[in-house]
Amino acid sequence: MKRLSLFLSLVAFVFLVGCSDSDAKQETKEPVVTEEPTSTDKKSETETNTEIEVSTEESDLTQEFTNYIDEIILLAPEEDRIIGLYDSVTGLNYTNDEVLYYTLLDDVIPSYRQFTVEIESIMPKNQRIRDLHELYIEAANTQYNAFTLMISAIENQDMDTMTQANQGLDQARSLLRDWLYEVEAISTETGVRIQ
Repeated sequence: MKRLSLFLSLVAFVFLVGCSDSDAKQETKEPVVTEEPTSTDKKSETETNTEIEVSTEESDLTQEFTNYIDEIILLAPEEDRIIGLYDSVTGLNYTNDEVLYYTLLDDVIPSYRQFTVEIESIMPKNQRIRDLHELYIEAANTQYNAFTLMISAIENQDMDTMTQANQGLDQARSLLRDWLYEVEAISTETGVRIQ
């Protein structure tokens, strides 16, 4: 069975995520004009309002992204622990089906189910961060389903089911890669450094 090295890379990656050096800037509003603005003033006022809206959206994205990464960092140690359990009975550490079966059944699957519940409880307000987070949720659920398929494959000694489980793990890695690419893109866009 393939190791979940990409998920371990995620954990290492998430541990290295730092908060932004730049704080979200507070926008100051323009003073209210009491005179009737001229057509030139109206254009300038419209441009200024647009600039404030764009700046506020960027600030919201920066803050939401920072908050999101902070929440993911809090969950990373648990995911690392669970994947460590899985790795301890697979790949080079594989000894037999019984050890793998009971590690999955007693430790990995219940812990990972709780982990996915905690991941799903994160509710970003910004639509772009929500979309980003949906990728992570899909990756976690795909991996969870692959673990449960492994249980079935071992119980029935069914290589086709084990192949499906491994394909699920591959799909989860692919989704996680997409998530990481988007994290990097938003990091670059917002200036929130990922160390």
